[in-house]
Amino acid sequence: METKQILETIRMVEEENLDIRTITMGISLLDCIDASTEKTC
Repeated sequence: METKQILETIRMVEEENLDIRTITMGISLLDCIDASTEKTC
């Protein structure tokens, strides 16, 4: 990561109340995606 990206993330957490937990959860759920709804569920 670049310093600019880190500072932007800190700014978003402080000023825009960014909840990092939702980003982490979204990334982890990407591994569960499948073309078939039967396999996904």
